[in-house]
Amino acid sequence: MATYAYCLHLNCITGVLCFSAISSKACSLLGLVPSIVVRDLTLQLTDAAQYYEKFLPSPELIDTELCRWKQRWQKCAAENRPSTCATAMKAIDSLEFPNIADLIRIVCTIPVSSCECERSASALLRLHTWSRASMGQERLSALAMLHVHYGHHIDLSEVVDKFSRKYPRRLELDNLLS
Repeated sequence: MATYAYCLHLNCITGVLCFSAISSKACSLLGLVPSIVVRDLTLQLTDAAQYYEKFLPSPELIDTELCRWKQRWQKCAAENRPSTCATAMKAIDSLEFPNIADLIRIVCTIPVSSCECERSASALLRLHTWSRASMGQERLSALAMLHVHYGHHIDLSEVVDKFSRKYPRRLELDNLLS
């Protein structure tokens, strides 16, 4: 979020466009986070609301809803205001603010960057190139998931137990591991 604000500041100074028009509309939805909406007096959601109009239950009421949303959080103490999209999504009453709830849901699903997608694609390319001739699609997908999520801890004894239950053999797997 700070990067977006800094980039917008640079846009004003240098005239360089860091984000596409669609990304700018989507990033303007970050202003709906209660800790920000209280401070921002000039929040305009008309472009974003028009762009995501087909996903909103009643887009014609967005301005009224936004005004009520600001008033709700101005009454709340600063330390009790949600400061992230995820906490705002948990705190919103979707019956009282249906458009705001949908817009916050949308902004929570928009990726901040394309790094994760690019990392997955490059890992898949490395794996596929390395063993192209002998690997099927299911095994390739499984290996790609293991490679992308290499930071997760895996309990090897649990994996062996699950494998032995799924593929029972005459050979005892306990003897192989010890």
